[in-house]
Order: sequence, then C-alpha cells, then structure tokens
Amino acid sequence: MKTSQRLFLAVIPAVLGVLTVAGLAYWGEYARAAPEIVVIIAALAAVGSLVMAWYNTRYVAQRIAQLAAKVEVKSGLDELDAIETVVDRYTSALREAEQRRAKAQAAADTRIREHGELMSQVASTVSKGIDEIRLPLYILLENRFGDLNDNQEEMLESARTAAEQVNTDADRLAEIGALDRGALTLRSDRVHVADVIQSLRPTVDSEGARAGVRVEVDIEPALPPVTGDRGRLQEALALVLADSVRRTPSGGKVRIVIGAKGHAISIVVEHGAPPAPDVASALAQRLIEAHGATFERSPGQISVNLPVARVSGTV
Repeated sequence: MKTSQRLFLAVIPAVLGVLTVAGLAYWGEYARAAPEIVVIIAALAAVGSLVMAWYNTRYVAQRIAQLAAKVEVKSGLDELDAIETVVDRYTSALREAEQRRAKAQAAADTRIREHGELMSQVASTVSKGIDEIRLPLYILLENRFGDLNDNQEEMLESARTAAEQVNTDADRLAEIGALDRGALTLRSDRVHVADVIQSLRPTVDSEGARAGVRVEVDIEPALPPVTGDRGRLQEALALVLADSVRRTPSGGKVRIVIGAKGHAISIVVEHGAPPAPDVASALAQRLIEAHGATFERSPGQISVNLPVARVSGTV
C-alpha cells in the first residue's frame, strides 16, 4: 500500500468522528437525547481514528527514519530536508549521466557515418586504381603485341582475375558504407521469397555442379510475401547461397529450407563449412538486416527470418 493511501485511510475515521460529533451536538441541542447508535458510532470512530492515525503515523515515521539513516543529515536540516537534498543530488547526477549518454550515442552515430563515408571513399579510390590496372591487362590479353609463353599468359590471366575480384570487393565495401551511413534507399515491394529462390536456382545449381556440391531446396507451399527491395533481397540471398556453395567441400551438400515461422519467413541454409565472414557475407548480412530481418551465422548453418508483409490489400 502506498504511503499516501495509508494517510488517507487515517483521515476516514476522523471524518466519521466529526460527522457523529455533529450529530451528537444536534440531538443534544434540540432533542436533549442522542440515539444510542449514534453514541456508539462516535465512540468507534474516535477509537478507530486514533488507532489508524497512530499505526500509519508510526509507519511513516519509521520509513522516514530508515531513509534518513542512509543519508548524511546536515545540521539545521530535518530528515525530510536531508532526503530531499539527496534525491535532488542524485536526480541531477542521473540527468547529467543521461545527457552524457546521449552525447556519446550522438558521437557514436557520427563516427559510424564518418566510418561509412571513409569506407566509401577508400572503396572508390581502390576501384579507380584497379580500373587503371584492369585496362592494361585487358589490352595485353585481348590485343597481342607479341608472342607470350604459357606462363606469361597464365600470370596475366591470374592478375586480371584477381583485379576483377578486388574490384568486386571494393564495390561491395562501398555498398556496405552506404548502408552504414543510411545513404542507401530501399524499395518497399511485396516479395515472394520462394520466387526469388527459384530465380536463383539455375546459378546456384551451376555453381554447385562446378564445385561438386549437391544443392537441395525445400520450400513450404503458399508462403505469404514479405516487404522489401526485391533487387537487394535477391542480391543478399545470392551472396549467401554462393558463399555457402563455395565453402562447402567437394562431395558435400547445401540444403535450403524455407518455411513460415510465426510472423516471419524462415530461410535456413545448411552447408558444410564453419563461419568465415568476408566482404560478401558482410554485405549480405547488412542488406538483410536493413529489411528488419534477423541474420544468424553458426557452424554449418545460416538462418534468416524476414518479417511477413502486413495485409493491406491484394497480393
């Protein structure tokens, strides 16, 4: 029971006592005799008021004494003044701590944006530098200026492949930076995940065949759509599936299970490799999480939960 409630309860018998005393005065003045029931009520109200006032006053005094015992009472201050002083001091400290936390959060947000901008700048610089390397390699390989031996051709081809891969990673790094600083706008399409996976099947099956990896897909029928940017979701899922196939040992299996899970579409990719985050998987995770989904990576498995689209019209 709250202290204020206790104090109000102490007032109720006193009110009854006042009313009964008024009644006694009335009957004593005009009737010269008060009803016995009124006298009894007056006596009970007076006793009840005394008991409740004593009990609640004692309770409040004990609580104030307990609180005052925990604070330093300066001379000239009573217990309530001392408690109020401490409360004011800690309230000010809490307010200052909240302000510092808000400043720290703002600084962290600023650092994240600056980090994203820096990543984008570095990625752009790296991409331009790689373009300057790729062009000469392309010219050397496509336009013969003289005979090259097999080793030279192999070295040039390897250099071009490496340059292409670095350029791809630089582009993905720039996209991660754009996501981190909130510069990438996502569409709000109604997307059927099953359709996206089926559109990726030929590429995934082809990559699996080259790597000697069997790909199995199990899709629950009649799944509801999700809301998101179809192109970005397809990009993210393509990266997840390609990464799973690439890192699964030859002779292994990648199993893709898609079904409803509460108010979400669950996508579980079972593969035969331990977690190994890289630029591609980092981009896939950020793209998926940007859609309000969860992305979990564990040994041999990747789990994605995409929120189901709200029903607000035809699908």
